[in-house]
Amino acid sequence: MKKSLIYLGISIFVFIFGHIYEYFSHGVYSSYMMFAFLIPFIGLFIPSLLNNLILKRKITDNVTLPWKCGIATLTVGSIYKGVLEIYGTSGTFEQVYLIIGSLLCIIATIVLITARVNTDKNCEISD
Repeated sequence: MKKSLIYLGISIFVFIFGHIYEYFSHGVYSSYMMFAFLIPFIGLFIPSLLNNLILKRKITDNVTLPWKCGIATLTVGSIYKGVLEIYGTSGTFEQVYLIIGSLLCIIATIVLITARVNTDKNCEISD
């Protein structure tokens, strides 16, 4: 439950950061900046909360590390894209954030699935 509260705190921090940044942006807003808090909220807080309350499974660091890095990369990329929109320019570097963040989340999902399959096979063999 402690991790869930930390993830909620990260989401709140990103929410406050985005709104403070937009407050000082002279009336220019970006949806990437306003909704950047949803990435850690949906990607970290909600799964952690569901796991703690319903599933109660232990997930290894092999899965959580790339997942957390992917969520962090997507969050920073969204904030970066928001800063560029507020500034009134565009770039191509924000696409790198999207690609790398997505790849890290996909890797974490693949590792989770393969670990689950291997665990299920080991249980069948021992029975």
